[in-house]
Amino acid sequence: MSTFEFLPSTRRGFVGRTAAALALSLTPALPRWAEAETPVRRSDPGTPSDDWMKQLKGKHRQIFDMKTHANGVGLLHVRNYLDTWRDAYHLTDQDVTPVLTFYGAGLPMGFDDSAWAKYPFGDAMKVTDPKTNAPARRNIFYKPEAGDGIAFGMLDSSIDQLVARGTVCIMCNNALAFWTMQLEKGGMGKAADIRADLVQHLLPGVSLVPAMVIAIGQAQERGCAYMALG
Repeated sequence: MSTFEFLPSTRRGFVGRTAAALALSLTPALPRWAEAETPVRRSDPGTPSDDWMKQLKGKHRQIFDMKTHANGVGLLHVRNYLDTWRDAYHLTDQDVTPVLTFYGAGLPMGFDDSAWAKYPFGDAMKVTDPKTNAPARRNIFYKPEAGDGIAFGMLDSSIDQLVARGTVCIMCNNALAFWTMQLEKGGMGKAADIRADLVQHLLPGVSLVPAMVIAIGQAQERGCAYMALG
């Protein structure tokens, strides 16, 4: 993954590290996961959890390892996965479960417009809002509008549409810690305060997991095929 840097409009010198640094994070032991009939919604969205695995209901499961935003092309792959099972194999969305990852340079895709307006995610990710021709101050991947151009203009590949069809979205807590530290270095506040703010702005359907390096393995242990996205 290429180096990404933060460039707030009012602050300079906010340079990120390569996403490879995220992989060097040490991960504590995780609690043993237990099967449940229905997902459990945690009252504290900021607590990393394995609850997302309780949503793996479909007979056919696949985790889409999305390391960067790639202008939404990864989202298009998830949509194609759902559509092909439906159109070619005549299955319903309830028969399949895609899992989509948010970490590394693509982590801000999991936050709402308010977070994008407050923090320089558009600058860091080099995402331009076609309506302003400036770094995006809204999450164009969540509920894109006509002309946004994500995923070749296919608006039904948006995050909200995929979640509505049963896609499970997970965000890495280690990567979140990395981003909050970089935001602190950029003068955006204290890392702990930034984190507390950001977890309140997770998109609906996005679950925080202890570490993506663990979650990808957990998904495969529970029958998910693996696909790496650019």
